[in-house]
Amino acid sequence: MNFLNLPTGSRRYLEIARQLARDIEGGTYATGERLPPERELAQTLDVSRTTVREALLALEIMQMIEIRVGSGVFVRDISARGAAPIYEPDASPPSAVLAARRLIEGETAALAAANATPEQVALMGQCNADLEASIDDIAGFDAADARFHDLIAQAAGNDVLGSMVGHLWRMRESEMWAFWYDQTRHPDHRRRSAEDHRVILRAIERGLPDVARTAMQSHLDVLADRFYTLKLEGPK
Repeated sequence: MNFLNLPTGSRRYLEIARQLARDIEGGTYATGERLPPERELAQTLDVSRTTVREALLALEIMQMIEIRVGSGVFVRDISARGAAPIYEPDASPPSAVLAARRLIEGETAALAAANATPEQVALMGQCNADLEASIDDIAGFDAADARFHDLIAQAAGNDVLGSMVGHLWRMRESEMWAFWYDQTRHPDHRRRSAEDHRVILRAIERGLPDVARTAMQSHLDVLADRFYTLKLEGPK
């Protein structure tokens, strides 16, 4: 499918990406030129900065632009654009995935606090110990992170919700998610996630559904903040 001819019913960020792509192809933004800051683009296009950011991620995947975190967003040479892969328009943007996770995983945490067996709580505790021991091992940390959330979904006692959690975690494999998430990989962030996990587990251990729900939502809010506050623009 030609990205510039996506149907009008596409997600809003894709509509904005299509508009910016046309501007680039039409010469509004020249090769090597830095695009205006997110805030300015959001005001001009009358959309949120999150929508602009996700549109830029789509254009980066197409190789129409180059995002240099901390420096800005630059138009690629036309030859690089010509070699760009076809962008898959069905990929859900990070903000949508995070919003769904906040809603669904908040509830699985609450249900786990009400239903988890001592054996399940013990497995969560061991998983967290593995996670804390893997701060400097990204692959090990990611595996323990995914396992912890899966154990909570299992302890919730609802197979449908468990399947939904698994699906949402698989959506993290998209190019959009990977490009953004790779920019936020820092040991301090992993330490914060480990602390969040301890709070969630403590609420589940104590059988406090409301506290567990809030702890999980707060954990995911921290993750979302990393996406929203990642600085793309360089100095003025």
